[in-house]
Amino acid sequence: MAMFRLNNYSGVNSPLGSPGGEVLNRNMTHNKIKTKQLKRICTWNVKTMARTGKIQCAIKEMERMNISIMGISEMRWPDASYCDIERHRVYFSGSTNGKLEYGVGIIVHKDIVKHVSNFVPVNDRIMLLQINSSPVNTNIIQAYAPTTDHSDEEVQLMYDQIQNILKKLPKHELNIVMGDFNAKVGKGRDGTHIGSHGLGERNDRGDILSTFAAENNLIILNTFFQLPNRRLYTWTSPRDNGRDIWIRNQIDYIMVNQRYRNSFTSVKTYPGADIKSDHNPLVGEYRIKFKKILKKDTPRHNIRLLKSRLVKNQVSKALNDKCRQLKIEGKNTEDAIQELNAEVENLKNTHLKQQNNKDKSWMTEEIKHLMEERRIHKNNQPIYREKDRELQRKIREAKQKEIDEKCRDIEILQERYDEFNVHKKVREITGRFKKKVVGKLLNDKGELLVDKDDIKTTWKSYIENLFLDERGNPPILEVESGPNILPEEVTAAIKALRDGKVPGPDGIQAEFLKLLDEMSIKILCNIFNEIYNSGNIPKEWLVSEFIMLPKKQGAKTCGEYRTISLMSHLLKLFLKIIHRRIFKLCEERVANTQFGFMKGVGTRDALFSLQVLFQRCRDVNCDIYACFVDYQKAFDRIRHEKMIEIMKTIGMDGKDLRIIRNLYWNQTATIKLSNEDKTEEVNILRGVRQGCIISPLLFNLYSEEIFKEALYEGDEGILLNGERLNNIRYADDTVIFADSLEGLQSLITKVNTVSENYGLQMNIAKTKFMIISKTLIANCQLLIKDTPVERVSKFIYLGTVINDQWDHSQEIKCRIEKAR
Repeated sequence: MAMFRLNNYSGVNSPLGSPGGEVLNRNMTHNKIKTKQLKRICTWNVKTMARTGKIQCAIKEMERMNISIMGISEMRWPDASYCDIERHRVYFSGSTNGKLEYGVGIIVHKDIVKHVSNFVPVNDRIMLLQINSSPVNTNIIQAYAPTTDHSDEEVQLMYDQIQNILKKLPKHELNIVMGDFNAKVGKGRDGTHIGSHGLGERNDRGDILSTFAAENNLIILNTFFQLPNRRLYTWTSPRDNGRDIWIRNQIDYIMVNQRYRNSFTSVKTYPGADIKSDHNPLVGEYRIKFKKILKKDTPRHNIRLLKSRLVKNQVSKALNDKCRQLKIEGKNTEDAIQELNAEVENLKNTHLKQQNNKDKSWMTEEIKHLMEERRIHKNNQPIYREKDRELQRKIREAKQKEIDEKCRDIEILQERYDEFNVHKKVREITGRFKKKVVGKLLNDKGELLVDKDDIKTTWKSYIENLFLDERGNPPILEVESGPNILPEEVTAAIKALRDGKVPGPDGIQAEFLKLLDEMSIKILCNIFNEIYNSGNIPKEWLVSEFIMLPKKQGAKTCGEYRTISLMSHLLKLFLKIIHRRIFKLCEERVANTQFGFMKGVGTRDALFSLQVLFQRCRDVNCDIYACFVDYQKAFDRIRHEKMIEIMKTIGMDGKDLRIIRNLYWNQTATIKLSNEDKTEEVNILRGVRQGCIISPLLFNLYSEEIFKEALYEGDEGILLNGERLNNIRYADDTVIFADSLEGLQSLITKVNTVSENYGLQMNIAKTKFMIISKTLIANCQLLIKDTPVERVSKFIYLGTVINDQWDHSQEIKCRIEKAR
């Protein structure tokens, strides 16, 4: 380690001068960014942010030093997300294994948040933040390199990952790489990328950093400014006592692409800053001008305000008056619906605007004063420790007081039977305050996507391929029978709508539809009849919005996300009426072995039936050969032409059938990545509509046809009360069973063949095979298309553990653990 002696100085830092500068000339050289003022950017290893009060302390120091952007190393917050705290936004990227280790983050002042264009959490050591600035955009990579107890391979992997990001960034933009690199480049010039004013002697990790900087044409800025040593060192060794042993090194750096080297006017450390860390913040001043971006602010509305009698009456009157105007003006259906959408939006903006009531922070002026006192005595350890103990005690008291107040609020809400806000307050106390965001995304080649257009293109391509099919023209329907929709049907359907659901693209919630009076319902009924009798569905109803939710932590590819569809509530209301008309007809065609989305039965009934059947077989020493079938995205593989054929054969009214046909043949979808970003519309050529009330019915009809065709002939299965049973289904979660291996093999082969003819594919890797018997049966193999199915001793079906010993103790233990 490099050792050197510093001139002793008092623990009180001199006041910071103004970080700004004079207005620069706009006619600068080509390698400088035009600006009106200087901005300050900082990187700081804080040791951990997973301690109450540290993030507030970091923000206080940002404000004191007038820093706009602060990069954080060793953040130790799990997952990747962002949150708003005290006029700042905190972006962070941590580990996905739940451990509070490593992690990076960037804290941005609220004035810059609106200029942030993209946030890419790469992993727990690297993140990217992209900011719109002029004349070129700014890309900031925050990093935290492995320490010396990690291998060089891990270090090189981190640099390779940063290099891959830099390759994807435009060369002409301002690219900043900063963080704790745990490397010493040392004193002395090295080429054009390391200046003469470094500190200490270079080590092996410094050689790796030097090579990385040279290869990527980066300048290590804090080696180019001639400053006293106290403004160069970024880390203090635990052995340093500030008297006779001085061990202080330069291991944190700010790097920038060479063409923008002169944009930075100063890069130096501030040893007087305090966050109870052995690192000093490294602060750079640079010239930048942020673009003025006209982002469309998504208004926030509080639908629960409709519970107020006064607000409800005002909104109800205005809405019903608008419905009567629609009748007078005699608009066509699309114009009428658009006007209704506009009126609802206007009413929400007028009466239901969300008040920005900021939560009271536990942070007090007394705590901030103690933080400042602790900082002042940073170099006087006895006083520093005393102030720190007092500070931690005050923080604990303030946090406890905040929790007590929230608990009292919960008790008051319970007395009012306000379950919604009770759960909200409980989540505030027990949950995290950070918003979940979509993490990083890899393309088909496993490459990290950085550019927003590339991300949109990847999602669009994925959805297109997911719903791609060789679908022909819409089938011709000869009979168009069906009675008109009655106002009573509309009223019943409105009452059945559930409150609190996210609206679709039109922005109309069910709560507004429940405000319609008798006259308005008749007008809405006339609009529905116009659509029902003509078959012309409004264009707005045909567009769905997909939002993506990760199926697991650390989702990286499109396939690891679940697509959730948001559709118009008016369309939901219309289809609920169609659903009530076709429900009985469809339900009669479905066998009693299907328990999914059927009236009066559910998962418990399916599990009970399965357990009773298997238990009776064991009682009479009948072996059970069972196959738990997994279909690949079964709901997304339904062929529309086959589906229409099936509905024609059961005698569905022609008008109902025409609505379903037109809905499926004309539907499109967009993928919503954020409030501002959506992909282009994608044609949906197969699959049942997600979030649609009639989709479960249609899927049950479709799957029933598969099993009827596959099992029409044959006597495979288990004989019970004179009837052969061979399957139990809950939607697409299917169990096929027989009393012999040959019988099960015959059933699986038939079902797989017919399923493929209908477009459904069995996922052989997730399909499992089990034998339940009182004796050991070995050397058995079940095949699907000549591929062996894995035999298991236990399987989780519909959330319940089923094992080949028919031992329920395992399931009982699981239930007890889940209840704790």
